[in-house]
Amino acid sequence: MHTDAPADLAMVERASAGLSLRLPRVPHRGRLGDARAASVGSSMELHDFRTYHPGDDLRHVDWNAVARTGELVVRVRQDEVSPRVEVVLDATASMAVSAEKSARAKEVALWVCELARHGGCEPVLLIAGREVQRVPGAAARAALSQLRADGREPFDAALARLPPFQACGLRVVVSDFFVEAAPGALAERFARHAAGCALLQVVDAEDLDPSGGGGARLTDAETGEVLERLLTPDVLQAYRERCSAHVSAWQAAARRVSASWTQVPAAEPLTVLARRELSALVEAS
Repeated sequence: MHTDAPADLAMVERASAGLSLRLPRVPHRGRLGDARAASVGSSMELHDFRTYHPGDDLRHVDWNAVARTGELVVRVRQDEVSPRVEVVLDATASMAVSAEKSARAKEVALWVCELARHGGCEPVLLIAGREVQRVPGAAARAALSQLRADGREPFDAALARLPPFQACGLRVVVSDFFVEAAPGALAERFARHAAGCALLQVVDAEDLDPSGGGGARLTDAETGEVLERLLTPDVLQAYRERCSAHVSAWQAAARRVSASWTQVPAAEPLTVLARRELSALVEAS
């Protein structure tokens, strides 16, 4: 059943008050401003080395390092920039199978945008649903207050219709990550050209550990496909095992691209999540 619900904007204000977003302790990419960039700029101050990305200026390749390692490595010089933060929100129908899950996903996305703005960053909200949207951080509140999670295709298919991700200091993805696509390929896409990446899995208790019962009429939230199934203990146990393996695969994929993975229980209010599960995203005072 599709049970969309609006975000609690007052809750977001309370949960974000006095807080700012913790950025990776590495150079950032973004527009001109006050923080350091990871872009290969024209500044004469050498900062670091990193693997070559398509589109990098070949004049910055360190051929001595290439000879030693066999890998294309570029010299990173420092520019003065304001870090960009990208927040990617899954707005497909699976995110609205309960009112709590729908509201919490929107609240978490807006909370990250607010924390980024408090820290002087440049947040951009990318919404992947029935319609894809690229929303400046200042307009995120209005966009999310009207958003319905009703995309009738898988998250990875909706992502394909989004504008390309841009180089940024931090990319935060809010989803339940229940997609058929291989986690490795999606995780690599989320982490590409970002100094840091955080994957936030918003889930209901029923997502991870469904309750039993007699006959059930199961409906795919996105395709509308109906399956009559008797939810026996064996069926439920098989589901739990597949779900656990799926989450483990995503955790492994996150580790391979140096992204963080956090499971966010939708039943908890945002004010609690900000102090507990999401606290790693908050800059220490």
